[in-house]
Amino acid sequence: MLIEVLKGIAILFYWTWFVWPFVFVFSLVYSIASFIKDQRASTKPIFIAGFALLIMISPMVAVWN
Repeated sequence: MLIEVLKGIAILFYWTWFVWPFVFVFSLVYSIASFIKDQRASTKPIFIAGFALLIMISPMVAVWN
């Protein structure tokens, strides 16, 4: 069942491949910068970076299985 979910995410990635690397890099840099400035910074950007990384890696996992 998880492989089917990853295949669905892979299809989403194939249609929007040009967006996810920028989302990953910008949200990761923003989250690191905000954590350096403030110890109580929001964790939303790091979750967005993690989701973008999941979107980018899911085609490799879906094709492999």
